[in-house]
Amino acid sequence: MQGDNSASYAGIGGIGSKIWPLTGPEIISRDKLKTLRTRTDQPGLIRLAVHLSALALGVLAVHLSAGIPWLQIPAMLAYGVVIVLLFAPLHECSHGTAFHSRWINHAVGFAVAAFTFRPFLYFKYRHAAHHTFTQHEDHDPDIVPFPTSMRDYLGQILGLSFWPKLAGTLWRGSTGHFTEEEREFLPASVFKQVMLEIRLLVLAYMAIAAVSIYFGSTIALVYWLLPRFMSEPVLRAIRMAEHTGAEESPNLLANTRTTLANPVLRMLYWNMPFHAEHHLASSVPFHALGRLHAEVAPHLECVSKGYFQVHREIIREVLRNGRADSKTAGQRV
Repeated sequence: MQGDNSASYAGIGGIGSKIWPLTGPEIISRDKLKTLRTRTDQPGLIRLAVHLSALALGVLAVHLSAGIPWLQIPAMLAYGVVIVLLFAPLHECSHGTAFHSRWINHAVGFAVAAFTFRPFLYFKYRHAAHHTFTQHEDHDPDIVPFPTSMRDYLGQILGLSFWPKLAGTLWRGSTGHFTEEEREFLPASVFKQVMLEIRLLVLAYMAIAAVSIYFGSTIALVYWLLPRFMSEPVLRAIRMAEHTGAEESPNLLANTRTTLANPVLRMLYWNMPFHAEHHLASSVPFHALGRLHAEVAPHLECVSKGYFQVHREIIREVLRNGRADSKTAGQRV
């Protein structure tokens, strides 16, 4: 038996995968994996068309509700959710599995990354490290610490650390002053490419801001920036559910959570709720993750019936820990 161990990304920043020997992919047979790995452009193009259509409907809803706050705000929130869920095709393109054609993966990846304020190349290498060192306390750059309090939980949902981190990425990429953590997953050979991409992004954002101010236009604000910022908590909640509260161990069957989301969310999130399956075999395209789930479901140790259930469990644990800490403090006094 042999699976698709994502540790194949190891060594991108000079760190060996041996310090975090991922287990779990071995439950997938070589023949089954070969079948599931088949890539084609059609499913990705169809899913992209659906996502773009949802964006167009969102723009229309925001436009038609203009001047009616009690309608426009919900319309902007719903449209913003579709925007933030563009993280899914960005993520899939970073693996090169959204489409069979390499150039489409790169073109779509760069486009949706730019639209959501993320540099594609930087994300690609950072995400590779996340797969290599999933839930490693020191080397997983995307590990989300379990909330220590309700204030901490709400801060994570609202993105209080996400936005400064994103701004810092753009600043450091523009200046070339990468942190020690970033130098672990960014090979020195791609520094110039990553810096060039980020500088071009920043220049594009500055140009859009300058044109908007010059013409007194609110188009970018109403149809892009505000919905994007307003709905980010939805993506934060989804991303938190992927690993938070799961084991901090190399066992991919237990350190990653699969969430049995509704069909609409699975459609717009490109099947990423099947997240444990994705980590077990990251070379399997999004459209085959449902079939992979049917294959590995009996072995998964962290499965939830929905995102509300995940967050109820997280909140319950946060409150339980808070009461335990208060009781202990009272005993010390």
